[in-house]
This record gives sequence, structure tokens and C-alpha cells, in this order.
Amino acid sequence: MDPNGRGLRRLFSSLRHLFRQKRSSADLQELITEGDSHLKEGRLDPALKSYLKAAGIDSGNSAEKKSALVFGMMGRYMEAIASLDRATKIDPSDHQAWMHRGFLLWRLERWKDALASFERAAALSPEDGYARHCIGVTAKEMRRSKERSRSGSLRAKR
Repeated sequence: MDPNGRGLRRLFSSLRHLFRQKRSSADLQELITEGDSHLKEGRLDPALKSYLKAAGIDSGNSAEKKSALVFGMMGRYMEAIASLDRATKIDPSDHQAWMHRGFLLWRLERWKDALASFERAAALSPEDGYARHCIGVTAKEMRRSKERSRSGSLRAKR
């Protein structure tokens, strides 16, 4: 028998840790489900709040991607991109996160960054023809943008 009760303390500590992990997992799923329900009802603020809480419990990329979706729907593109940046750090092989990031950057007319995201998505999922299509369209927009800025600077010199 352990006269100081160290073995018993370690056992209780392990049990507390296991209980907390199970509870956190249940809380996480509950928050994501709650956020999904709010989102289906078009209630963006409560949906975002649920997803952000879920991301705080477990920094898995599912909650980050869902937060990014809602941020994007709210027109808060930079926050959406930041959420997707966290999601791609958690799972760099997530093709969809790279595609969504590309769409948001496209929306902000950050062509070079959008192109890089679409290229990453295409590399991760070579069978995705849409990613290759987005690369082509983005490259075309980059050329148009350069032409517009060149013609604008020529007019300004005259």
C-alpha cells in the first residue's frame, strides 16, 4: 500500500482527465450541431458564435471552416481567410479549405494569392477539374488587371 496515497491521486487525476476529454468532445459536437441549426435558419450571428466556441474547445479544422463560411456570408472576408488559414495549418491537405480560401481572395481581387490557393488545391486533388478551371480564370484576371493598370498609367502620363 502507498502510505502517501500517490497511486490513488494519480488514478483520480487520470479519471478526471478522461472525463474532461469526453465532455469536451460532447460539447464540441453539440456546439457544431447548434451552429448548423442556426445556419440553416439563416441566423448567422448565433451560428458564428457556436462555431467560434467549438474552435476554442478543439482547434480542429471543421469548426474553423464553418466559421470561415459564416464570416464569408457576412462579408467579413479577412476574418474568413484567417479562419481558413488556421484550418489549413491544422490540415494542410484539405483541398476544400484551399478552394474556399481561393474564392475569398478572388472576391478581394487578390489574384496572386487566389491563384496560389487554387494551385495548392489542384495539387492536392488533381482530379478536380474545377480547381484547374479556377487557375485559368484567375490567371486571365491577373493579365487583365495588369493591362488595366498599364493603360491607366499611360493615360496619366499624357
